[in-house]
Amino acid sequence: MSRVDEIKKMLKSDPTDSFLSYALALEYEKAEQPKKAIDIIEALIKNDPNYLGAYYKLGQLYEAKDELDKAQKIYQVGIKLATEKQDNKAKGELEEALWLIEEE
Repeated sequence: MSRVDEIKKMLKSDPTDSFLSYALALEYEKAEQPKKAIDIIEALIKNDPNYLGAYYKLGQLYEAKDELDKAQKIYQVGIKLATEKQDNKAKGELEEALWLIEEE
């Protein structure tokens, strides 16, 4: 059984588990299926907008597809959330990612 299959099986018992959804997206990214990874993380954010790590990963996935406008927007939303949560580490990472796009 592949890791994707294992995670999907676990998600059947708890489809709202944000960590498992995030893990599934990472597996699809590793399998070079960025569209599936993006779809999963977009759904994760819709269902759990406070899952901060998803914003950075989604921004990276958008960047890889050269969708820089989408990446910038998602990084900005993540920065706002990180500020609200007082998570300076995540905020710094998101700000750096945004800055790197703006430098291009």
